[in-house]
Amino acid sequence: MNKEKFLIAVCIVIVASALILRLVNKSNDSIDNSYNEEAYSDVEKTIVPPVFDEIETESATSSEVIIFSPAPDVVVSSPLTVSGQARGNWFFEANLSVKLIDDQENLILAHFATAVSDWMTADYVPFIGELVFQTTATQGFLVIAKDNPSGLPEYDAAIRIPVRFK
Repeated sequence: MNKEKFLIAVCIVIVASALILRLVNKSNDSIDNSYNEEAYSDVEKTIVPPVFDEIETESATSSEVIIFSPAPDVVVSSPLTVSGQARGNWFFEANLSVKLIDDQENLILAHFATAVSDWMTADYVPFIGELVFQTTATQGFLVIAKDNPSGLPEYDAAIRIPVRFK
């Protein structure tokens, strides 16, 4: 019975997130997705403007990924919900690579976030994921990486969001 309640709760969270992301996506269709105060003035205050720190690539820009949660430099704990939007070509089989690393570049967790709508598009696709982790580190990064089935480094792209651990 507890499993059923848990699954129902997870489904409700996913559906609610999808609806919120769809509303945000519609409001962002007619604006430049790079951050400026006016572009986000009518978006809920809980949504964080995109923050991007490119990793060895020029292709991870604000036109590729928007992170809603977690906000940069916030204190996070397990379980950590990750949400945002990425262009469809960042996904593979509706999944997006998500990693937590500490400030010494040690891997804490490698996992994924899942597309909430059709991911086979060049448009933005909302995603959500939950990371369950343990660490003794005090600082680190959430890394969201583009799928690169070719393995060629010129097609690698990722963003890093600085976080602090509880």
